[in-house]
Amino acid sequence: MLPKTGLFKFHIESYVCDFTERATLPVICDFILKAASIHAQQRGFGYEQILNDNIAWVLSRLSVEMYEYPKHNQDLTVETWIENVNHLFTQRCFRFVDQKDTTVGYARSIWAAIDVTTRRPINLLDWCPDMLSYVEAEKECSIEKMQKIPPVDGVEPCMGYTVRYNDIDINKHMNSIKYIAHVIDVFDLSLFKEKSLHLFEIVYLAEGGFGDKLKLYQQIVSENECLIDTKKGEESVCRSRIVWE
Repeated sequence: MLPKTGLFKFHIESYVCDFTERATLPVICDFILKAASIHAQQRGFGYEQILNDNIAWVLSRLSVEMYEYPKHNQDLTVETWIENVNHLFTQRCFRFVDQKDTTVGYARSIWAAIDVTTRRPINLLDWCPDMLSYVEAEKECSIEKMQKIPPVDGVEPCMGYTVRYNDIDINKHMNSIKYIAHVIDVFDLSLFKEKSLHLFEIVYLAEGGFGDKLKLYQQIVSENECLIDTKKGEESVCRSRIVWE
């Protein structure tokens, strides 16, 4: 049996950095998905293996807290483990470690496995009971569990976009990282010069498809915190909470 925890190293190339010469949040989230995918694949329940059962993993929630973003030409190690598994969801945690062996952030995610045809969730404990043997419930993940993100109502949209080819993933729906990238595009460049995106939370509520016209609505909670509600018509597709420092 493989270890419960997986370690995966990524190198920060120039083309994944922004004007501050640091990796962007969508890049960090991409590392998260890659680490989760490899960890699951190595232990027998990755994308290619479960597709044979007509099943796919779907990201339901993600929260990322960064103390410091890795810079150009540095290495970032992503540590990941399964925190919990129940009938409908599995919770997976992440720790980010720089090349000096300093912890620079954490993340927590919630996943469901769905039937590809019906798009309905399946019972994880019935389908893959072996997953329980990889649960690392006692390992610390120093990021608070996500609270409910309320809808944003009564304001005009601050941005809109149409889902195009580059937004679509292998399941023919909008890629989860693309939602994050579009949310961050709401903010002016000057904010990224002055502050760092410390905490990002997102809950995925519906699937965006090619040609969908989405609008983003912003609610200011405080000087350093806001909510973004991405909607298709009146339906919330995803909701995000952003905290700057």
